[in-house]
Amino acid sequence: MLTMDEQNYLTALREIEGRSLRDIAGHTGYHFNTVKKYADKEDWNMEYHPRKQRTSGLDPLKPIIDDWIREDLKRKRKHRRTAVKIYSDLAADETLCQLLI
Repeated sequence: MLTMDEQNYLTALREIEGRSLRDIAGHTGYHFNTVKKYADKEDWNMEYHPRKQRTSGLDPLKPIIDDWIREDLKRKRKHRRTAVKIYSDLAADETLCQLLI
């Protein structure tokens, strides 16, 4: 990325002196595509594209998983569900599988 002074210089060569892009590229030593990018640019503000908010596939299952975890907190440590066990319980229950579809 060029500094602002270099960008302004390329723009000035193009607009004030009326040089061609190939002439500017040869004069400055920058690649033709770089010269074209900065000489023809009108809006110097960066474009902002906010990320799209996607819903999680687990949203319908989160209350059920939270309930299971609360129940497990009352159990001894050895008898609590692991993540693999929670997954297998979710996969085994057909009504919960329907929530995912």
